Amino acid sequence: MTRADRIQSYLRTTAHGFWEAVPIPPFTAFFNPRDPLRYLNYAIPDERAEGDLSAPLEELRETFRSRDRLPRFEYVEGFAPGLAGSLEAVGFEVELRAPLMTCPAGEIAAPPRVQGLTVVPAVDDPRATITVGNRAFGAGDEPEASDDDVSEWLVRAVASATPPLDGLSEVAGVGVLERARRRGVGAAMTAAAARAAAAEGAELLFLSPGSDGAQAVYTRVGFRPAETTLYYADPE
Repeated sequence: MTRADRIQSYLRTTAHGFWEAVPIPPFTAFFNPRDPLRYLNYAIPDERAEGDLSAPLEELRETFRSRDRLPRFEYVEGFAPGLAGSLEAVGFEVELRAPLMTCPAGEIAAPPRVQGLTVVPAVDDPRATITVGNRAFGAGDEPEASDDDVSEWLVRAVASATPPLDGLSEVAGVGVLERARRRGVGAAMTAAAARAAAAEGAELLFLSPGSDGAQAVYTRVGFRPAETTLYYADPE
């Protein structure tokens, strides 16, 4: 099994534990039943799908639209290298082409110490963790996390890293409020999440940076580009 196969298999398996899964062969669609946010609702290929996929893709579109969700895909390019052409042939457009970075557990680097910063497990204060994440990735004035937000988060997040499976763990949700950026906080949080996952048995950590600036932060912790993640969506 290639590295791309392993990572895609991990993402598919863990998504089954987070969201509602709807099989639409050769894909599986995953839905957050409470939140229509585009990044929480997406499809993943189950195999190296390519060629004329107009019929299953139309069924997938209808399934997303019936739930008032934007039809989207998130997947590792190396797992299904021919899928992009099939998606574009029926009108899907590229949202983002992002490097997928990996770091072996034994190569997690210690970033420079940030004076006055204490990193604590997110489960110690989940409401604050969710609220900061929403504001860090949003407009900055999002409301405090609700009880439902806390309940959902507690069953699917561990110190900003997904539970290890088959030696893999994804580091995600590293967000820093605007007033605390460019001080090394993001690197410190990334290293802490990676170490926590490694302590739970992860041998290889991976993540997908959302910008060049984020990629630079993750590089300081030991992550290096290894694969490519593709994000496709129907035109809005």
